[in-house]
Amino acid sequence: MAKQKNHESLEALISEISFNIVKEGILNENEINKLLGVLSNDGVYAMWVYAKSKKEIKEEKLMDNLKELLGKVENVNNSYETYFISVANDISKLLFLKQLSEKTLIYARYHAKALEDSNE
Repeated sequence: MAKQKNHESLEALISEISFNIVKEGILNENEINKLLGVLSNDGVYAMWVYAKSKKEIKEEKLMDNLKELLGKVENVNNSYETYFISVANDISKLLFLKQLSEKTLIYARYHAKALEDSNE
């Protein structure tokens, strides 16, 4: 499970989460690219549903890592389903969440690529 810290900057939080996603083997570069594609084309809710539907994606670990980041947009109380519906009711929160998610996945892709290059 992701370490819960009080980060002073979103950039630090995004960097840590993206690194952990790759380091813990939650996503590989191919899975990250697929999630980015779904996020870009269909939005944050679709990305979450897609992650849940794929056995090769460790969705629970992914969400554990993203929980602190999601909490920067709105409290994550009960279920992720409820969370995403709530965020979708506020376009500025929804766009902010999409932006945070994209940046996190892009950083994760860079970490995955760097890890792959160092293993060659």
